[in-house]
Amino acid sequence: MHVTDGPVFLIRQAGPEDFEGVFPLARKLDSYNLPADRSYIRHLLKTSEDSFAGRLPRSRAHYLFVLETKTSRGLKIVGCSLIIAKHGIPGHPHLWFLLGSKTMRSRTTGIKRTHRTLQLGYTEDGPTEVGGLIVLPRYRRHPQQCGLQLSYVRFLYMAVHPQRFEKEVLVEYRGAMGRGNRSPFWERIGREFTGFSYAAADRLSVTNKEFIWALLPHEPIYCALLPGYVQKAIGAVHPQARRAAGLLRAIGFKPIPQIEPFDGGPYYTARSSRIRLIRQTKSVRIKQTEGKPAGRYLIGTQKEGRFRAVMAPALLSKGKVAVRAEVLGLLNVVPGERVYVCRV
Repeated sequence: MHVTDGPVFLIRQAGPEDFEGVFPLARKLDSYNLPADRSYIRHLLKTSEDSFAGRLPRSRAHYLFVLETKTSRGLKIVGCSLIIAKHGIPGHPHLWFLLGSKTMRSRTTGIKRTHRTLQLGYTEDGPTEVGGLIVLPRYRRHPQQCGLQLSYVRFLYMAVHPQRFEKEVLVEYRGAMGRGNRSPFWERIGREFTGFSYAAADRLSVTNKEFIWALLPHEPIYCALLPGYVQKAIGAVHPQARRAAGLLRAIGFKPIPQIEPFDGGPYYTARSSRIRLIRQTKSVRIKQTEGKPAGRYLIGTQKEGRFRAVMAPALLSKGKVAVRAEVLGLLNVVPGERVYVCRV
């Protein structure tokens, strides 16, 4: 990766004190994982604090990371990302439509047809999920690649605490949207069977998934019976999510034959042991350099129960990582202390 000079952003764990910075991000994303709901965001921030402190079981743990920078008005949160330690637990399952096929043959005519099908499925013993990634618009094309930092720091943290997460990691990408920012997939299937608008169903599913399993059809759905524009939306990635999908494909994620039951967006998964950032993270000692390091690394520290990280130019050699003084200050470490590093 090309190394550019510029301000170094701090990535840190989020807690209740970050509500004023996180809620504006939730209003922009307004997703299942980060809804524009004040009470939910306050609950999420308290859950995040307890999760980082190790006070919650895997089934309840959510880890929210924020990206912070200095402005003329002080420190500002410009983005966030999330790890759900276990997505799919008793009473709140992980659901999907399985993409399958069924072949039909006519003995008398010799005609054979293979049709794509959708089959609703669920599990209450789900994987770890990464999501909730959002960066304020003015920082989305920043030279320091704010989105990449927030995406990749989650895997650095998983490398530090592997026992807190499942062996399979899932990411769900937003599906294609049509006119009026409506989901063609939901309008043709979800709304027909539940009676809910996409927004109402998405909001309800944050705390209640029973209605999805109860109202959506359990029998196979033949894609050939759906309009062409709906068929094209099945498994399609929303244009705004394509860059994020590319980042995770680059470190080991691959699409699977499952789609999200609301907007038809694809699921990607990877075994944690095969995710490059997790596999290559090392524990080394940090030192200061006055030179200009040539490589770009994610560097994290778990100190006094608080997680902090930066993505910055560094030089990794002989079990030590050399960084500029600014990085030492942001991480709140001194030369000789151990940190976790991974080249990005």
